Amino acid sequence: MTYKSRIPAGSDYLHSVGRAFYNFTYLEWVVISTIVKLSADGFGSVPRGKAASHIAKALIKAVAATEPPLPDKLRRDLVKFHESYLAAISRRNKLLHAHPYTAPNGDQQLSGGGIEWPTDIVVEAAKFFEETAITGNKIFHGELKVVRP
Repeated sequence: MTYKSRIPAGSDYLHSVGRAFYNFTYLEWVVISTIVKLSADGFGSVPRGKAASHIAKALIKAVAATEPPLPDKLRRDLVKFHESYLAAISRRNKLLHAHPYTAPNGDQQLSGGGIEWPTDIVVEAAKFFEETAITGNKIFHGELKVVRP
C-alpha cells in the first residue's frame, strides 16, 4: 500500500527538505565519529539523547582534551570544523522550527523566525550541511587518521 498524504506540499519541496535533514544527520555522524576517535573512552564521550549543541560541546572538548595533544594545524582545522558545525546547527534549527504556510505564489512551504524557506534556500542549507560533512570527513580520514590511526 502506498501512502498518499492529505496535507498539501509539492514532492520536489518535500524532497529538498528531506535532503537537508538527511545531510545534517550525516554531518552529525561525522562529528560523532570524530569525537569517538579523539576520546579515550570512545562512544562514552558522545552525549546520548541530547541536542546537537551538546554534541558540539563534546566535539570541542575532545579536541582540547585529547592526549597526546594534536598538532597545531589539525587542532585549527578541527576548531574550524566545529565552528561550521555550530553554524549548521543554527541553520538546521531554523528550518526545523519553521511552520507551514502558503507562499504568495500559492506554494506550500515553511517559514519562521523571519526566514522563508522556498526550495532554493532549503537546497542551499542542504549543500552547506553536505560541504561541512565532507570537510569533516576529509579531516577524519586524512590528518586525523595519520595521528590517531
